[in-house]
Amino acid sequence: MPEDVDVRVKCTAHHEAGHIVIAAAQELRLRSEGLMVDALGEGLACYCKQPDKSDLSRERVIVATLAGFRAEKRFREESSYPARDELEVIGSGDWREARTLLMGLPGEYFSNKRRLADRLEHLIERHWLPIKALAAALLAKNPERVKPLKSGVPWALEKTAKYVMGQEVIGILAQHGIAAVCDPDCELWVSG
Repeated sequence: MPEDVDVRVKCTAHHEAGHIVIAAAQELRLRSEGLMVDALGEGLACYCKQPDKSDLSRERVIVATLAGFRAEKRFREESSYPARDELEVIGSGDWREARTLLMGLPGEYFSNKRRLADRLEHLIERHWLPIKALAAALLAKNPERVKPLKSGVPWALEKTAKYVMGQEVIGILAQHGIAAVCDPDCELWVSG
């Protein structure tokens, strides 16, 4: 049975907020496009996902990439919404990107995966209030015409979407003690 569109939009807002908050909490730079969700519940979180050559940088990107599904899972549990299909999650772009980066880390894949999952759990718990605040800010926005990304790549099939732009994201995060920076020059990488 298909999920209600309103439920999907709420879950996606928390998913995208999870990416952005955990990225910022780990000092990854954000993109000026911020985060967005369209009328059918497709969304994007725009932050700099190209790690430098260090393992720490790769780990931060992995954790931020997986944060979307973890934040969405927590929101679904708190709201008594059904969990996402596990195969859909494992087959997602977020998980494919994370697995690729995980394979590049030194050491054993599964121990790295467990260690980073533990770090993610801690970060989600610590930053749950700013995740909820950012998701609420996104959901409170009025729908507007879908804006193209700076790369020119279309991100939504729908005509309308809600947005929290990068500078507003920075303001919301600052209210929760998270210092964030927008970097318009970093290569555009997004998480959905």
